[in-house]
Amino acid sequence: MPVVELEVSIPQDLSAIKLHQYQKYLSVAKGVDEGDKNNEFLNLKALEIFCGLSLKDSYNLPVSMFESVLKQLSDCFGEKTDLVQRFKMTGSDGVTAEFGFIPNLDKMTFGEYIDLESYITDWDNMHKAMAVMYRPIVGGKKHLYEIEPYEGTERWADVMKDAPVNVALGAIVFFYRLGSKLSRYTMNSLLEEEQKKGNTVLKEALEENGVGISQYMDLLEAMSTNLSQSPRFHYTPA
Repeated sequence: MPVVELEVSIPQDLSAIKLHQYQKYLSVAKGVDEGDKNNEFLNLKALEIFCGLSLKDSYNLPVSMFESVLKQLSDCFGEKTDLVQRFKMTGSDGVTAEFGFIPNLDKMTFGEYIDLESYITDWDNMHKAMAVMYRPIVGGKKHLYEIEPYEGTERWADVMKDAPVNVALGAIVFFYRLGSKLSRYTMNSLLEEEQKKGNTVLKEALEENGVGISQYMDLLEAMSTNLSQSPRFHYTPA
């Protein structure tokens, strides 16, 4: 049998993987039974989605190379994902644009907040959440930059499908950690303040604020679930 030579494009890190590729992988993984997350079907789909290999090409790979490619993908998705403040993308027209994370969260508009809350817990809509969090930089320099005014997710959502997946993962982790810290700070401050007034007042305060705190914690729980239940990458060694 003649030796088949294949050129395999293997992502070296998460920045080389696009958001829409990860969304597609998660969509495929959802259709696999929970007890069968590690199976050959997902291995082959991973090679197709992240490396562009057809089923036939994957079967023609030497076993050692097959394992090596999957191991590299696994290493990529094991990377730590920090918040990326700015990143660049080049469109099909050759034009490069730089996008920046919302520079001042305190000045986030109600529209931005509502849309972000609607989309950030759903990977199918993560490109829309990205269109809220990141927009083209229109002025300033380094950390003192300005981004384009928010005009709804439609303007940049499709573009964000090509954003590096590490940017999306880093932003989600950032918001979850920020929300957890704010939640703890808010609750601790409330407890400290009201405990000085006696348990009766404390109970009344908690009951009065219970609905708002409960809704806020529901959002954090949804984000936590989104992070923990979305499989970054699975593969079964031979």
